[in-house]
Amino acid sequence: MDVIEAIESRKSIRAFRPDPVPKEILTRILEVAVRAPSTDNTQPWEFAIVTGPILDGLKKAMSEKMGAPTEFTPDIPFPILSYKPPYLDRSKKQGKKVFESMGIARDDWPRRMEWYRYMARFMDAPVGLILYVERYLGAYAILDAGLFLENLMLAAMNYGLGTCTQMAVVLYPDILRRALNIPESKLILCGVAIGYPDENAPVNQFRSEREPLDSFATWYGFD
Repeated sequence: MDVIEAIESRKSIRAFRPDPVPKEILTRILEVAVRAPSTDNTQPWEFAIVTGPILDGLKKAMSEKMGAPTEFTPDIPFPILSYKPPYLDRSKKQGKKVFESMGIARDDWPRRMEWYRYMARFMDAPVGLILYVERYLGAYAILDAGLFLENLMLAAMNYGLGTCTQMAVVLYPDILRRALNIPESKLILCGVAIGYPDENAPVNQFRSEREPLDSFATWYGFD
């Protein structure tokens, strides 16, 4: 698989087989991912890779918290409530597709809540990754971490693995800090579910759409 093919075929995987992922494969993927460029070669990304009983404990704690009437407290505020068109339109369209793929009606709040708990369980993936950077490094470090994430997701495809970046697993950072010894000086950015895709799961049968290039690009000096 060449680079262009990998980029064009990558998609978020939201259902996984329970098969464990060998540490050797994860190590190789991460060795490739950290080849990402970074501001002044600071390489600010840090991450915890979790599986087994520790991951099971995180899944349980965060799933239970998701069902409780508590406010989310992510290190980076979740922007969904402030979205405006066209970003709001794209977000709503994607969410509708996800729920339609699983036959969950708009007003079926019990099933929707179960889906949110499922997301908080790393979508039952066998491996979870938590990505963070030093707070004081600011926005450039967050940008650099995003470059690392794209490398990670593409490298995983080479080994038949699927990934999904997740906000749901960092909504309660105190749980993560206690379980994974992440200090307050670190800004927790997002999680990644990693595992072998369940190809038969309905939620894995669709791909998100992309807007035409001209909606993003402004060209100067070209014929």
